[in-house]
Amino acid sequence: MEVGVPMGVPAGTPARRAAPRTTTAGARVDGVVWTRRAVLAGAGLAAVGAAAAGAGPLVPSARAAAAPDVDQLLATPGFVVAHRGGSRDWPEMSAFAYTSAAALGADALELSLSRTSDGVWFGLHDGTLDRTSGTQGFKASEHTWAEVASYRISPSTTRDRTQAKRPYARLEELLERWGGRRVLFVDPKAASARFHPELVAALRKVPSSQDWVVAKAPVDTTWWADAARREGWRSWGFFWAKDLDADPGLLARTAGAWDLLGMDVDAPDARWKQVLDLGAPVMAHVLTSSRQLERARALGAAGVMVSDLVAVLPARR
Repeated sequence: MEVGVPMGVPAGTPARRAAPRTTTAGARVDGVVWTRRAVLAGAGLAAVGAAAAGAGPLVPSARAAAAPDVDQLLATPGFVVAHRGGSRDWPEMSAFAYTSAAALGADALELSLSRTSDGVWFGLHDGTLDRTSGTQGFKASEHTWAEVASYRISPSTTRDRTQAKRPYARLEELLERWGGRRVLFVDPKAASARFHPELVAALRKVPSSQDWVVAKAPVDTTWWADAARREGWRSWGFFWAKDLDADPGLLARTAGAWDLLGMDVDAPDARWKQVLDLGAPVMAHVLTSSRQLERARALGAAGVMVSDLVAVLPARR
């Protein structure tokens, strides 16, 4: 494997001293005391909780008590973004998942959004509820929020399929809880382009959005990067090696639109070098194991997008 610089501070970014880690019996996050055992048990991860019982108290992100700042996030060696709130640990993009991810120590949260027929934006990666709730052909854009809210997010893609199903979360609810409290990677995903100004307006409502919003999307969605630039937000466009294989001109055509780039963690070394050579910070995605974290470090990734936080976060310490 071709080895790059260790995962750490992107070139040209001023270094900062890491905040001290807590060593108390628990961690206070927004007024609630969380312990590692409480987080894992509450998520229904009994086996993982038992394995981690001797690992000591939950250690929150160094930035948990401070206002979010994208610049400081990028200056944090090996920063961790919770993919859909920890999609391998909890029902994805539920309010429960985001709260658990933050308590476990994620530095930033990622959310993908859809929109109902009556104008409610909510966490959903797909255009339908079929994968997450077992429906058949249930397009979110053709149904009201009341109809969507009658369903629950399945834990079928998590490590513990016996844990409780969770309600879908409205963007308004997530912004009330996390807007201005964590850096959020926001992807409009399945929503029609004609409604995107609504999303921009919703994010603007929370003060200082330039400090905590990162516009995230597949790298060829350059219009979202352009919108981010107009708002003063940072942007992250991610590649998959298979897409570069299928379209050799994709990298040159799209990379310049984004502030940060992404490459799948198991992509060949040559593809990683090709993206790193462009000079922008590169995040590895989507991690599910400590082995992948070690690979991301060896390759020189600035940060990581993680779906299995329970497996990966302890390994970064």
